[in-house]
Amino acid sequence: MKKRHLKSKGKKTWTNLRVDIKRICEDFNIPKSEFSEVSINLWAEIETKIWRKFSTRQNSEWRWQTLKEEYSAASIDYQKFKLDKFFNLNEKLWILLGETVRETTKCWVYEGTLNGFNKVFLEVGWRDDVVVVSKKYKWIFIINHYGIMIGTGEMKDKIENSR
Repeated sequence: MKKRHLKSKGKKTWTNLRVDIKRICEDFNIPKSEFSEVSINLWAEIETKIWRKFSTRQNSEWRWQTLKEEYSAASIDYQKFKLDKFFNLNEKLWILLGETVRETTKCWVYEGTLNGFNKVFLEVGWRDDVVVVSKKYKWIFIINHYGIMIGTGEMKDKIENSR
């Protein structure tokens, strides 16, 4: 007999984060060129490349603790925090949005510009991690679930100057 993985009908696997983001993009007419979900066929490749470049461990959920490059970190005051102080509004970015369900973390991978992401970021409000990466892999910027921003490369300097 062939073994099958059956999902319990009573258990919720993930939240409605992706559905909420899609609705926000539609409600605010955010073009796909500014913010869109990456094809499920490309997620693993993009995540692997990001973590090989920036992290010493591929399987750590708290990757900000395993960054290869020198980094800077600071607490975020969400009342004053502005993403546009850190990024060029039109730069193409990888954006990984983490969510945790039953102690399992998953990153949903998006691409776009800060202009598009900022609208989503302001509407959704995060409880979990946000990872923004230069598509040229020059730097990584993380907002962890503790309200700490961490960055390497030019983001390191921007975080230090924001204090």
